[in-house]
Amino acid sequence: MNTVDTDRLVDAYLRRLDAAALALPPDRRAELIMEIREHVQEALREGPANDEAAVRSLLERLGPPEDIVSAALDPTLSVQVIAPSKRTNGLAVVSLLLGVLWFAGIGSVLALIFGYRARREIKNSGGSQTGSALAIAGIILGWAGILIPLMGIIGAAIAIMLSGGSSGVPVPLTTS
Repeated sequence: MNTVDTDRLVDAYLRRLDAAALALPPDRRAELIMEIREHVQEALREGPANDEAAVRSLLERLGPPEDIVSAALDPTLSVQVIAPSKRTNGLAVVSLLLGVLWFAGIGSVLALIFGYRARREIKNSGGSQTGSALAIAGIILGWAGILIPLMGIIGAAIAIMLSGGSSGVPVPLTTS
């Protein structure tokens, strides 16, 4: 048998593969056909390309085109893993900024509100949102922005009470 006959066998096999691969996305379909074509050409270069029996044996070892396509369609065999995109929660960023900037106490309260809300949204997002550490930092800074001035006010009040409310001018002692 000559090269033309073996080429016809290979072409018929590739046409069957192309027809079976219609269920694949166009780019995957083209890639699969190219891979099989290159594999066949390489095997024919290594062995007797003009031998019809060798060509038929090669095509039989590849298996039916329908089986190749069904293996390409099976998601359990797919190596390609598409990770969902993750984005940072905006409220977590706002919480951190307000905690840092403070804004005379109002920023601290807002940092707490946005921080706790961001943590809840991140937890309920199913992994599609990130920024939990930013939210925690905003919450910590929010509490610090509230507690530090509050402790200062309490400390000043205690200092005033301990001084007895005097003006600091000593009162002369008179003995009669």
